[in-house]
Amino acid sequence: MPGTERAAGRDQQILDAAERLFFERSFDGVSVDEIGREAGVTGSAIYTHFRAKDEILASLFTRAVEALLRRLGDPDPDPAVELEKLLKAFVDLTTRHERLAGIWVREQRSLAEAYRRDHDRRQRYITQRWVDCLTRLYPRASGDEIVTATRGLQLLLLSEALRPPTGRRARDAEELLLRMARASLGALGAREMPLPLLID
Repeated sequence: MPGTERAAGRDQQILDAAERLFFERSFDGVSVDEIGREAGVTGSAIYTHFRAKDEILASLFTRAVEALLRRLGDPDPDPAVELEKLLKAFVDLTTRHERLAGIWVREQRSLAEAYRRDHDRRQRYITQRWVDCLTRLYPRASGDEIVTATRGLQLLLLSEALRPPTGRRARDAEELLLRMARASLGALGAREMPLPLLID
């Protein structure tokens, strides 16, 4: 239906505008009127598409999570293969959707309670995939160590989305982050490997 397509197109315009502004200035630093101006509509017209600014943020969170889930695909029974999928999916989110990744990381506390339950459920699913994978790869690590490592790896892989606009960037930043993430997993496996001799 043409009217429905126009409405969906306008929804996307508003979300794209909000994504740019929230990334540049934060959720709290942007008004509905400013989103409207950026999207080419009046602030009041936004309310025919979204109930409130909170719903716009929730929709952007959904965009981020869905992009990540598409890249992840189904879990792999081989934990080594699964780990590579997880690592690359998180780096890919930053590479292809830098603004979304930045908003998703920075604005977690801004998400209204009305939208948190659904978002948290999907986020727990992603986190559980990390936990299951690392538990199989590092069976001697404690549950707390696995959870802490999961958080650390996720933030490391998404860190480029938190770079200041004028911040410097390595030419092969994604590959560097992947190498750093793989190397950091040595901390989980350290107790399973003999310590190197420090004396000749």
